[in-house]
Amino acid sequence: MSNVYKFKTKPWKHQVTGLKRALKQGHLGVLWEPGTGKTKLVVDWACALHQQGKLQRLLIICPLSVIGVWEDEWSAHSPLPYFFYPFTKDTKKIPYSKTRLIVMVANYDVVWRRPDHIKAFDPQFIVADESQRIKKPSARRSRFLRRWSHVPYRAILTGTPTPKGFMDLYSQWTFLNPKRFGTNFNSFKNEYIRFGGFKGYQIMGYRNVPDLLAKVDEDAMVVRSDDCLDIPKATFQRVPVILEPEARKAYDKMAYELFLELRNGEVSDAANVAVKIMRLQQITGGWIKSDEGNLHQISTAKLFAAQERLEDLWDGDERVVVFARFKPEVQALVDFGIRSGIRTHVIRGGVGREERDQARRSFQTESGPSLIVLQIQSGGLGITLHASSQVIFYSTTHALDDYEQAWRRVHRGGQLRPQRFQHLVGVATIDVDIYSNLRAKKNIMDVVMKNPKILAKALASNLGIDET
Repeated sequence: MSNVYKFKTKPWKHQVTGLKRALKQGHLGVLWEPGTGKTKLVVDWACALHQQGKLQRLLIICPLSVIGVWEDEWSAHSPLPYFFYPFTKDTKKIPYSKTRLIVMVANYDVVWRRPDHIKAFDPQFIVADESQRIKKPSARRSRFLRRWSHVPYRAILTGTPTPKGFMDLYSQWTFLNPKRFGTNFNSFKNEYIRFGGFKGYQIMGYRNVPDLLAKVDEDAMVVRSDDCLDIPKATFQRVPVILEPEARKAYDKMAYELFLELRNGEVSDAANVAVKIMRLQQITGGWIKSDEGNLHQISTAKLFAAQERLEDLWDGDERVVVFARFKPEVQALVDFGIRSGIRTHVIRGGVGREERDQARRSFQTESGPSLIVLQIQSGGLGITLHASSQVIFYSTTHALDDYEQAWRRVHRGGQLRPQRFQHLVGVATIDVDIYSNLRAKKNIMDVVMKNPKILAKALASNLGIDET
């Protein structure tokens, strides 16, 4: 069998470099920013191994919303015949072929629940796509993958390998190459993490960073989109939104009393800092749930601001991407698109894989004005939406990796137009702090937990209160 591998689609230079390195060392941390071609690298790597007679069974583990993307990528880039087999909770038959490469793709939350089926498949190559999903060593998905660190070929794929700091690397590496940092988490922490603060549990900084990065570099390849792709400029715009007087009162009451009285005697309260941030975000978005579980709309300011911008963009025949955090926001935006007679698609929690794939493919291929609304944690990973150059962030989580993954759905290879990212930000609200920290590449919860007084000071400053 010839060892000369012929690409079906022309690779970028960094993809050729990555393929040579992967074939040489057998494992690779593909730490490439979104849109730089991670999936094509894996397709070519697996096909080259199959051509050499070294690979018959490949297992790709990824978020649910990305399974359809892998199916499209294999169709686009594989020069060899193959079987593509989505593995679900209902799968009973294990795929088998003597001649063709078998590509089995599964969701993270399925594989650990069905270990016997994975064992029967006996993968020779395992890919952990969006591997930040296994950054927590105690998580079941992480423990499952650690048991497969012996397979001949392994890869982790992520554009955000350290969303909360260097400690996130350890668990990913216990799958990729456990020899690099060992298999004792406490030893890793003692070597590289500097703790302090309350009871000595807070991460205050890092030690031996050059050694850490040198070890990562031995197993991984880092690629940044700005270094390898010629993508038109992206503009980030903050759109101020002023809450109505009644909504403002509700916001201030929750901010300082951690308690809000709603209609019919129902209440909503905040038990801790994380819940407080969520409740404040819900108020600026327009809807909040009572402790009894009922939904109350208390503002329309941000919704009206979004509707105005959508109408302007649709008048220009634009396809628009909107990200939102909470389900009522997502539903209100979808309803507006439908009422406006615009082709409207949605990706959110509870939407099945086939429906997500159909929404993504339709949005990418149809012409004329359209809308796709994505719940940021469900639709911000692994998909391509570069048919659009106009994005509205109705609301975000406070997690930096969610935000980075979301905006790079549009800012990626193949984008031909300058992009505009409009962020709807409630004036003098928690939105300001979340936006500022995300744009500064900081996770607001990390900032707050290191110094809880920061949140109180920020709120006081936003409201014009002097607490000194």
